[in-house]
Amino acid sequence: MERNRQLVRTGRERYKEAAQVLGRAFMDEPVSQTVYRRLSPEKRLKNLTADFTGELTVCIKSGEPVHVSQDDKIAAAALIYPPEAYPLNRLDDLRLLFWMVWGHSPYDVRVWLRWLKEAEKHHPKEPHYYLEYLGVEPGLQGSGLGSIILEHLTSKADSAHVGCYIETATRKNLPLYQRFGFQIIHEEEIIGLPAWFMWRPHT
Repeated sequence: MERNRQLVRTGRERYKEAAQVLGRAFMDEPVSQTVYRRLSPEKRLKNLTADFTGELTVCIKSGEPVHVSQDDKIAAAALIYPPEAYPLNRLDDLRLLFWMVWGHSPYDVRVWLRWLKEAEKHHPKEPHYYLEYLGVEPGLQGSGLGSIILEHLTSKADSAHVGCYIETATRKNLPLYQRFGFQIIHEEEIIGLPAWFMWRPHT
């Protein structure tokens, strides 16, 4: 049966729902598992949901968060920053640091900060769209929802005549990104994990 799917910008009326979807989507993501390795699944989900709640509050103000609604429920969500919107300003960085602690079960925040510091070294200097996070409700993964968001992202970048950038520690996602024109420009081990840094030139 054909599902009713719609991509819309995420606003304050639904950002908490989007954060919950992203939290569930990242439960098995390698960086999340490493950062929260000592926590139970329940506490890991609690921390991830708090993380994405904070990320979305910042992205709503400074970026372009989107989600795909399927039958009026959020099925996938992404945090996107347009050209010149990233890196974030100092105040937004402090807001995110607050959310890395607020409402969390205790964890070694130094591991997360090390990932962020090392990953940031490879961020392109030229204008681009940055896909910071993309997550699909676990039971719906593989059904084309991520492709809807990537099509939106790459179309916007091409219209603006700029590239797109992503980083990932999830090997299985590489073919999807490559299908949309992303190329691996660097590979490095960070916090014990292989990480891939990918660039898509505009067409």
